[in-house]
Amino acid sequence: MLLTLTLPRIHDLMTAATIEAVYARAGDALAIGSKLCDLTVDLSAVAAQDCPPISHFRLVLRERLWVRDVAALPGGDVAVGATLMRFTTAPDEPLDGVPAREVRVSIAGILAQTDAWERQRA
Repeated sequence: MLLTLTLPRIHDLMTAATIEAVYARAGDALAIGSKLCDLTVDLSAVAAQDCPPISHFRLVLRERLWVRDVAALPGGDVAVGATLMRFTTAPDEPLDGVPAREVRVSIAGILAQTDAWERQRA
């Protein structure tokens, strides 16, 4: 079965996010609880306040799947609803056709780790 991960709307005012780190690679067999990617949501343009309304999140897999391809790139901005990754329930399933559903994920708020992310990019 073909499944997709699209960027979920985490906040009502969110229109996009920046991908900070991608942990899944094409061909990986992932277990429940595997890290998929970290992202930053910046609401500064729509919610001005004294401190910038910037939040950091991690998408975590809630089912066992094989990563088939990854469209998310670190440093890239993606719109809500954009496809980040595609998965299948078996390693050799075809990638043609319509995805059956969205992948089940958990969204965790994380503390800013800008220095750690910068080291990963280097």
